[in-house]
Amino acid sequence: MPLITVQFYTLWRQYLGVDQVSIEAESLEDALNQIDQRYGAVLKEKLQARGVKVDGKIQDFSMVLLNNTSVRNLRESVLKEGDALRFFPPVMGG
Repeated sequence: MPLITVQFYTLWRQYLGVDQVSIEAESLEDALNQIDQRYGAVLKEKLQARGVKVDGKIQDFSMVLLNNTSVRNLRESVLKEGDALRFFPPVMGG
């Protein structure tokens, strides 16, 4: 099973207290599920304590990149050794 790097940036890093972890996952879906199980509840709790309403899994309220490509259309991706999955808070503005 490929070993991939998962990185958290900005507020996600601050709220989770971790900047990078390694996990074994064969598919993008598997990796996203592992990350949500491990960190989703903690991140939701931190956001809700600050008055931010969040629903769904961590990838539903994050910008997620696999090797610098948005995962929105990559749900079926097979992962390779050394791939990097990056989580950012969503970008908002007006």
